[in-house]
Amino acid sequence: MVGDLVEIEKQKGRLWFWLSVAGVALSLFWRRPIAFTAAFYAWAWTSGRFEMAIYGINAQHRPPEYPWMPVFNVLMLAGSTLCGLSFYAAIRYGLQERSAQLALAFAGLVTAVIYLWWLPAVLAACIAAALVIASASILKSKLRKESLVVLVAVSINYAALFLTMFLLRLYQHYLHPGPWGIQDYREHPSLGWLGSCMMVLSLWAATTAWSRMRGWLMRSQSLESRSEML
Repeated sequence: MVGDLVEIEKQKGRLWFWLSVAGVALSLFWRRPIAFTAAFYAWAWTSGRFEMAIYGINAQHRPPEYPWMPVFNVLMLAGSTLCGLSFYAAIRYGLQERSAQLALAFAGLVTAVIYLWWLPAVLAACIAAALVIASASILKSKLRKESLVVLVAVSINYAALFLTMFLLRLYQHYLHPGPWGIQDYREHPSLGWLGSCMMVLSLWAATTAWSRMRGWLMRSQSLESRSEML
């Protein structure tokens, strides 16, 4: 493509050439920043909605504090992460990919559980659907690899967020020294900025893992198709 532009450059000039190269580069690389921005806002928005549904003062159905609240904490984080990754995959690669469809399906199930957990029929249907999707993902070889993309990306986001929490506690301990567990928890302006930056980095790590795993999946499928042709 660039070779064709070089040939036409003699006719239309150097300015046209560089504008054309910039247009080609933009067409190739625009999807990653747009997809990541959409994923971050989807992740942040769903996190806030889920938190209000469970912890909000106007929440009509609050789960029992023990033992279900820790379960819902995990579900809220998983659901918001899956929503963000679904947006990322759909914008960057298209919603026709099974990995994106799997992430969207699980995100929908988690959302239904968070908002309608007190209805036994809905809860049972969501659990049954999750088991069916998980079983199909394990038993079918193609779905197994695509579900691995989702699993690795979500796991990395979990690990990055826990590392973020630890680093924030460490930084807070540095600001207000004292014995661990009883240090001064006064807010500092930099804590909010640091937390936001680390949240962005954690989602960036998850989306990067998704892209890398997808590249591995595409190469694996290409090698399998070649071996079948031979």
